[in-house]
Amino acid sequence: MTHQKTVLAAPLNWGLGHATRMVPVIELLLQKGARVLLAADKRPYDFLKQRFPDCKMIRLPGFEPSYPEKGSMALRMISSFPLMLKKAHEANKLLQKIIDRHGVDIVISDNRYELSSTKVYSVFITHQLNVQTFRWQRLFQPLITQLIYRYIKRFDELWIPDSENNQHNLSGKLSHVKNFPVENYQFTDPLSRLDLDVGASEMEPLDLLVLLSGPEPQRTVFEQLITTQLLKNKLRATVLQSKPEEKTIKQKENITLISHADDEQMAMLIKSADIVISRPGYSTIMDLSVFGKKAIFVPTPGQTEQLYLARELKNRRYCYFEKQASFNLTHAIGVSEKYTGLPKVAKNDKLDGLVRKLLSRIQNTSPE
Repeated sequence: MTHQKTVLAAPLNWGLGHATRMVPVIELLLQKGARVLLAADKRPYDFLKQRFPDCKMIRLPGFEPSYPEKGSMALRMISSFPLMLKKAHEANKLLQKIIDRHGVDIVISDNRYELSSTKVYSVFITHQLNVQTFRWQRLFQPLITQLIYRYIKRFDELWIPDSENNQHNLSGKLSHVKNFPVENYQFTDPLSRLDLDVGASEMEPLDLLVLLSGPEPQRTVFEQLITTQLLKNKLRATVLQSKPEEKTIKQKENITLISHADDEQMAMLIKSADIVISRPGYSTIMDLSVFGKKAIFVPTPGQTEQLYLARELKNRRYCYFEKQASFNLTHAIGVSEKYTGLPKVAKNDKLDGLVRKLLSRIQNTSPE
């Protein structure tokens, strides 16, 4: 008699994106009868606790970068490397205890490189196999690739949240590489918690929707910047603050500030907006692609992945972007009219088969 599989799902806590894109994975695991434990920290913990109230939550701290308001993020990360390794070691030790204590059969880690285990089957989710660097940072790119591949090789399986098609993908050369770190890799197609079929007819059209995301202090820096320009512009706008720990709605002249939105509210807001302004975080891009949305991207300063994605999508004539230091709302809206918007992705059916195969692979049986 086959017993219920216990799966530990653990997203990175650098912003909400890694947690939100795990929603469809978690939903399928639950639908197929798995017992799901959720391990996270800070805002991802709060988000998952609200989204899956019946799942057991476990605090699993990890390294969180401090994004400087000024200066080089690359230098900050290099100087933080010893602390990063220390936190990774501590998190892995805690993971082994969690596996033993809760009888975990499978670990699914979204971008937490340290959460592999020889005790159980481990799956790693990432779209960053080819970390992008610029200028002098390119000197470190081979070393960075070697390091992350060393960690990924400790997992049994790799899931890449994008289309395998080189011409119709969202991540470009971030995840479409010549040599993969493991033989057992699968493209899942884009992952989003949002549903295209959610209606927005009961909502008034929005001139602008602003989706805030990412780690502090840059999330707050961008919120202050965009709020100041919106008040001058007088466009009717909604700003979604990505603060799941709060439950507030405030009106500030022409701006509605919403602390957090559930899946249905988020889908309705995106559908009702003429244009979305956001960070070009990959999870946000996947969410917006569900609706084929027009967007203006403002990369987080120092995040080379976001800068690469913003440039790539601009070069494809999908979406306009400006750097935060020179961002001008009125100019950006005008120029964005020349761009087509993101390509609309089809509903993801591939993930269902991957989850079914994963659960059937673990042949644990209860004792007779």
